[in-house]
Amino acid sequence: MALKRISNSLVTRLVLFGMLLVIGGGAARYVLQARFLREDLTQLVSAQQMALADEVAREIDYKIRERRHLLDQLAATLPRALLSQPARLEAWLAERHRLNPVFNLGLLVIDTEGRVIADFPQVAGRRGASAASNPGFQRAMHGQAGVGAPLFGTFTKQPVLPMGVPLKDGRGRVEAVLVGVTALTAPDFLDRINQGRIGETGGFLLVSPVDKRFVAAGDPDLVLKPTPPPGVNLLHDRAMDGFRGSGVTVNAKGVEELSAMASVPSTGWFVVARLPTAEAFAPVRRAQDNVIRHSFTAMGVVLLVAGVFVRLTLRPLHRAATLAERMTQDEIPLKPLPVVRDDEVGHLTKAFNRLLDKLASSQAELQRMAHHDGLTGLPNRMLLDDRMHQGLARAARNGTQLAVLFLDLDGFKPINDRLGHEAGDVALVEVARRLSAVLRQSDTLARVGGDEFVMLAPDLKPNAEEGAAVLANRCIEALSHPLAIKSNLCTVGVSIGIAISDGDCTPECMLLAADKAMYAAKDQGRGRYVIAPHCDGLAAVA
Repeated sequence: MALKRISNSLVTRLVLFGMLLVIGGGAARYVLQARFLREDLTQLVSAQQMALADEVAREIDYKIRERRHLLDQLAATLPRALLSQPARLEAWLAERHRLNPVFNLGLLVIDTEGRVIADFPQVAGRRGASAASNPGFQRAMHGQAGVGAPLFGTFTKQPVLPMGVPLKDGRGRVEAVLVGVTALTAPDFLDRINQGRIGETGGFLLVSPVDKRFVAAGDPDLVLKPTPPPGVNLLHDRAMDGFRGSGVTVNAKGVEELSAMASVPSTGWFVVARLPTAEAFAPVRRAQDNVIRHSFTAMGVVLLVAGVFVRLTLRPLHRAATLAERMTQDEIPLKPLPVVRDDEVGHLTKAFNRLLDKLASSQAELQRMAHHDGLTGLPNRMLLDDRMHQGLARAARNGTQLAVLFLDLDGFKPINDRLGHEAGDVALVEVARRLSAVLRQSDTLARVGGDEFVMLAPDLKPNAEEGAAVLANRCIEALSHPLAIKSNLCTVGVSIGIAISDGDCTPECMLLAADKAMYAAKDQGRGRYVIAPHCDGLAAVA
């Protein structure tokens, strides 16, 4: 019996349900979180890699263009007469090199036969050597300036990047070639490639697709080495074919990397920013480990705390059930109970409160129906009578005046006859809306008949007739524009009778006077108002 009671207990079910939620939630987070985090991190890291690659590529491009510009300036200012005076030519090169030593491995002048006739700084064996077979020299001899292929210097014994520009005479013939040589490891040249790091294990590569070589790399062993053959690294193959962007690939060493490629326009090279996915997605693994640890911790917390917590939570609900029972027996007044979960007492509490709400809503609806018109929502005769009594009493007490405007629509019956009563209802609602728009905050508009309305304007000063006339004109103006009903434009007007009192009349007397004044307005042409001077008299048409 006790075991059955425990198994049917809400506490037991809530504890078990909580444990299932913890286990299910942990499993779902373990599987889904890894996938979503990997996708998000891929996008984030790809964007970062692309930004780094673009930045480094722009920096390298700037430095290449800077060197080419300097070489062009030197070529433009080099006196051609020095080509036949090697000593003076070398002194001229030395002077320029000292002013701007960006070509740290020297400035060379090569004659049309491909022989080095001057260089500075001097490198053993370089002067007099032949460069005739060098493709860069041959292009320069054809008048094309540019960046040569990166290579391992024969005399400098280190990786270098030569740049050449032809020296032409006045008729455009090439007389010699000016060459600037920069070490690939020169300070402030390719430092971002050679020494730059991304994270702990990532770095940069600088690749020449034409030469199919690594120009520079964070790994010194890759410098001037051939790029992987096609098929080894698919993303690299796409980059060699012109793709620029980012993606995940497996490099030649079998390491999965997230790489981004950006072009160096001045050379045709491209920069690769790469980061092993093991490092990029390390947060995913940490998140999965945290999910497992937290799931076991949460299970322990549920087992230890949920039972006590649920019992304490349900205690006030048991009391609410007791109170509801006493209310049904009329022992205590009816009052709402706090809404609880859908458990042993939840259905009773909700049903009880719904019943109370329904009773309150019914009473409010009955009260509204007793005092308001069902079609327009305006006050009806009962509420109008109450407000007239209040307005007259206030007028007598404060020495002010109360104006009653009795409004009867002109031309309303043809709308009903021609378009039907449904259209007539639409017209009455629109009329009520327009008339309500001209009211002051203290005024009242009531519907007292089919197409009859009464407007109360309390607290008027001694010039009440003028104020009532202004209000009447506003009503007439408000209805002067046609009504759009069922795609038809219908015109209605209004005739208005006005009665004014300082509080010494009864509501019946005022309404009767205003009603008579309204009929007088109709008799005198409609679409106008008439003011009754007293409760039992009428005035002329205004």
